Amino acid sequence: MLECIVTREEVASKISEIVRTNLPDFENVELKDDTRINTEIGMDSMTFVYVMCKIEAAFDIKIPHRKWEKMLTFGDTVDEVYKALNK
Repeated sequence: MLECIVTREEVASKISEIVRTNLPDFENVELKDDTRINTEIGMDSMTFVYVMCKIEAAFDIKIPHRKWEKMLTFGDTVDEVYKALNK
């Protein structure tokens, strides 16, 4: 896990970077807290799993899959990663 304390904004920025780097089709999509992952971004379940694996690797964390189902928005995802980092 990251040893330094990170802010929620830093987590959001890093996740946004991961999405844009790994999914070029989403390069110009504005990611806000209320952006719905499946409908507004158009990220299907396989793509979501791929991105979540990249996020977990980047932050050196594990988020239980049961929590993945509840991450409907970009903000939900940021919040779960932030919580995992600050346990």
